[in-house]
Amino acid sequence: MDLSLPLTPKYTQLGDSAGPPPDDLFTTYAVFATIAFTLLVFVFEEYLSLRQKASYRKTEFPSELESTVGAIDKERAAELKKQEKDGKHEESEQKEDKGDNGDKKAKVDRNAPLLPQLRSKFDAAQSYGMDKANFSLFASTYEVVEGVSFLLLGFMPFLWDKSCDIGAKFGWTEGANEIKISLVFLGLTTIIGTVTQLPFQLYSTFQIEKKHGFNKQTLGLFFSDQVKSLLLTAAIGSPFVALLLKIIQMGGDRFYLYVWAFVFVFSVFMMTIVPVVIMPLFNKYEPLPEGSLKDQIFELAGQLKFPLTKLFVMDGSKRSSHSNAFMFGFMKNKRIVLFDTLMEQVHDDEILAILGHELGHWKMGHTVTNFVISQLYSGAAFYAFSLCYTSHELYRAFGFDDESRPVPTIVSLILFFSTVWEPIGKIINYAMTVHSRKCEFEADEFSVDLGMSRKLQSGLCKIHLENLGAMCPHPWYSTYHYSHPPLVERLSAMMKLDKKSK
Repeated sequence: MDLSLPLTPKYTQLGDSAGPPPDDLFTTYAVFATIAFTLLVFVFEEYLSLRQKASYRKTEFPSELESTVGAIDKERAAELKKQEKDGKHEESEQKEDKGDNGDKKAKVDRNAPLLPQLRSKFDAAQSYGMDKANFSLFASTYEVVEGVSFLLLGFMPFLWDKSCDIGAKFGWTEGANEIKISLVFLGLTTIIGTVTQLPFQLYSTFQIEKKHGFNKQTLGLFFSDQVKSLLLTAAIGSPFVALLLKIIQMGGDRFYLYVWAFVFVFSVFMMTIVPVVIMPLFNKYEPLPEGSLKDQIFELAGQLKFPLTKLFVMDGSKRSSHSNAFMFGFMKNKRIVLFDTLMEQVHDDEILAILGHELGHWKMGHTVTNFVISQLYSGAAFYAFSLCYTSHELYRAFGFDDESRPVPTIVSLILFFSTVWEPIGKIINYAMTVHSRKCEFEADEFSVDLGMSRKLQSGLCKIHLENLGAMCPHPWYSTYHYSHPPLVERLSAMMKLDKKSK
């Protein structure tokens, strides 16, 4: 394999019969530029990871977090003193959480002061973060090596030709049966990707997550999830891809408009069926039991004119002790789901404050805004793809150099999004991360305006404790990677709002 410019994959469709490489600028530098950009992003992101790892090596508890959480404890102590006078003091309830794998992790005491618990969990959180950072370095290094190797070896044209060979056994040809062959190609790609990623998923779940007391999965459940995911990918992904390719092929010069409309309809379809049909295949959803929590949630929803119709509890503890809450539904049919782990970790009034934050996203239009942005992004991407769709230079540079054969539409899509669009995608993804952090601050402020500031602060601290979240993230790393602001930034922002309101 010749590594001089122009870089040419080892396997090409013409092979040894290919003539001298064209001297156009794109063909000469396409593969080189793709590899260079991949390595540049890898080096930059690993540099940020190294700075974050330095933060994980710190042994001194962060002073800003100490002062912030200390203030929360003082307010909590005053409230407990008042409760003692009223005879409503809650006893300490610290327990050990023992999962199916036998690992133990001390639960957060919902009633005890937060700062001592944060201090006691600091070393564990640092260790958990370091283990994840080391694993991420290994996994991302493998991913880059695999990607570059596949590119230089000509894995894509090789796999496409093998897909054509498989199709030929059924009488399929590239010209008449391109979509069928494309589905074979994607099937092979999915199987290979699943196999190569399986060791990393197993190590992450059964080594790192188990070591730190989070994993509740058995191997049987893990592989059951894998099989279900593959079957769902085939059942939903195959028709989607087939229709997408058909629209591109039949849409004429303005096919991107039809593709944009199709993707919009599919997005709405998936948003509808995922929580109702797909997610119940993996978890159990039960109605939230009658009681004060349910009444308070419906009261809050009514106060905000949120059309809540159903409340569910999901058995998140089936797989992990991590916690979450989310909303879904359209128009006048909204639903809220609480993880059972969340209900064990925080008090009802803190759950209410957390939902106040989530409802803030809805009330302030963040959900609709993000959906509109994603659709605009999709439209812009497919319009840009339409400009490159007939560019034979792009395909020739990556091994599809037999101009007597049609260039597969699926290959055109993959090459476009992994080369031409990749730098643009990185920039837009970072912009969306910045936008997401802004929305989180706004939703926190919304919850503060509802009078739930202190309960939201204590609830976030407890979730952070349970999840062993990073307590001293490096600012560069968190700015680039975190869709949610670090805990101390959120607490500080809410405290400033509290002072302004007094």
